[in-house]
Amino acid sequence: LKIEKKSLLDSMEYEIPFENIHNKKMTQTTTNDNLLVIAFSLLVIGLLFLFGSNTKISVISLTGGTCFLALALITRKKTVTILTYDGTNIELPFNNKTKPDVLEFSDKIIEASNHFLLNKYGKTDKALPLEAQISKLEFLRDRDILTDEEYDNLKNQLLGRENKSSIGFSR
Repeated sequence: LKIEKKSLLDSMEYEIPFENIHNKKMTQTTTNDNLLVIAFSLLVIGLLFLFGSNTKISVISLTGGTCFLALALITRKKTVTILTYDGTNIELPFNNKTKPDVLEFSDKIIEASNHFLLNKYGKTDKALPLEAQISKLEFLRDRDILTDEEYDNLKNQLLGRENKSSIGFSR
């Protein structure tokens, strides 16, 4: 998966192999903590001077605190993050209007990754070494691409076992 990340002054391009993409994603909103600290500090200073004798400083501090608080809330960053195993997570920014489209796109990325890995590692061939194939099937199961039942069916198919799901004794 090729990622191109651009900002006002910077541009970065990198690739993430499908093997590194996790099945999990998260939606988050982050606020600039520095702006919040400045805002609350100014608001506290303004309130302290409000009860004191210097109302001019109080008004300036309260106004500045309110402006910094508004700036912190306006510049919140909303992202859908697709986790990766190597730490280079994929961040997709969104706003309230584009959220459904971004969520759908992130699902397509995860689905494409799973489909690629399933085609690459999910094929079985009795003529090839069994241990390597079982290891690949375990890889798919550990990544939640295969369910335990699908894993057992493919493993039994490789080992030439019949997949019996009956309970009890057989003759």
